[in-house]
Amino acid sequence: MVNEHYPGLAFHLDSEGRQMCLEGDFILEADCGVPTPIRIRIEFRSNYPVTEPVAYDAAGYFPTSLDRHILKDGQFCLWLPPCSPWNKDDPHRLLRFLDEVTVFLERQLVYDATGGTMWPGPQYKHGTDGYEEFMLALMGGDQDHLRSLFPTILGRMQPARNEPCPCGSQQKYKRCHAGRVETIIRRIGRNRLEFLYKESASKDTTAAKL
Repeated sequence: MVNEHYPGLAFHLDSEGRQMCLEGDFILEADCGVPTPIRIRIEFRSNYPVTEPVAYDAAGYFPTSLDRHILKDGQFCLWLPPCSPWNKDDPHRLLRFLDEVTVFLERQLVYDATGGTMWPGPQYKHGTDGYEEFMLALMGGDQDHLRSLFPTILGRMQPARNEPCPCGSQQKYKRCHAGRVETIIRRIGRNRLEFLYKESASKDTTAAKL
């Protein structure tokens, strides 16, 4: 099915015969009808399909830049991990992933055509800032609520569902922020949240020393 929709791509094993990748040219057509071949590489992790593949600019067609969501090694930052549409149980998961890569590449061309002034699509910041932005969006943009609920998100406070919500609203937790907290924990994961908390605390300590 991949060959049918993306005939320029082919499966390969690395030199040691351990890692499978999908590599070749994506052919994008501009409005004028001129095809633009862009060589990409899709690497599959050892636990695929539990985790999604990783896409790279195989020939350095685009400049690496966080503004255009391409990391220094050419990896495409397609989305913040909690926003990934990857579904390991979907039989068409790889094809859908390649469709998303196509959208990403088309946005790269639009970004260049418009002078690189604004990324032409939805986006989050990178690293810890992106996760904080994601959590803040789920909290309706209320920074105070996110701050007051962060110990609960990390599992260091566990209010009963009928207790007052830690946000201070005086509403029962189950009718206030319980659902949003559970969504954040499910989509980001406790291990990742702990890592982000330590990284954020480290940044704060460094800033305080300066």
